[in-house]
Amino acid sequence: MKLRFQNRPYPGENSRPTPEIHVDETTNSVFVVVPWGNREAAKKVIDRMTEYLAFAAQDREATSPLPRLTCLSTAANNLRTAALLANDMIFREDNREEYRAGVELFAATLYQNELSWLQVGGPQLLLGRGAQSLLPLGANIDLALDLRDWRSKHELPALPAQLLGLDANVNLTINSFRARAGDRLLLINHSQTPEIAFSWKADQLKMDEMVRQLAKHSPRSAFWLGLLEIEASAMETQLTNTNISGDVA
Repeated sequence: MKLRFQNRPYPGENSRPTPEIHVDETTNSVFVVVPWGNREAAKKVIDRMTEYLAFAAQDREATSPLPRLTCLSTAANNLRTAALLANDMIFREDNREEYRAGVELFAATLYQNELSWLQVGGPQLLLGRGAQSLLPLGANIDLALDLRDWRSKHELPALPAQLLGLDANVNLTINSFRARAGDRLLLINHSQTPEIAFSWKADQLKMDEMVRQLAKHSPRSAFWLGLLEIEASAMETQLTNTNISGDVA
């Protein structure tokens, strides 16, 4: 299986930084990195993580530079190690003396039939499968939501609660699921998952229509949408068609 990714920003009145996005076909990985401060930090994170994942993919028996967690698969451990190496780099090069840059991070990698992903801050995650309603997989509380006065309708400007690179240690959220061809993972970079998203069906996700509905629901709020789709490879599609033809015959 392989990954396909599309995204769309909506400016609103309370702007958000535009993410740096990279789809790496060699390692079957996707990176969404939101820079706060120096934008070069996001590019450095992507370069460092793709470098390590490529190394790990070439030699899966190679010794990890960091201890591995027995509760995680090899692919998830590689993603974790890549993020920790990137965190250490940004902390040493940009923030050891004073805060200059930090990033929110979403990174996912597909190996065989396992999709592993990790986050530091970053988007709300919803899984679409078949004709079912979207299933929430991950939600983050940013400072804009945490500090908001709920007695007022006024929304605070976007402000992250967690960033990679600000400290020698970092709080990573890591998870995985058994992927199927046709699965769709919706990423919503918003302080709060809009209620309307829970009414969407997995087989009805169209980028232009989703942006239109979210903008209508909360026109002042800036947001960003990403749609990660898991597709069967050409060989898998051919095998499926061959099996179907054989069954029909």
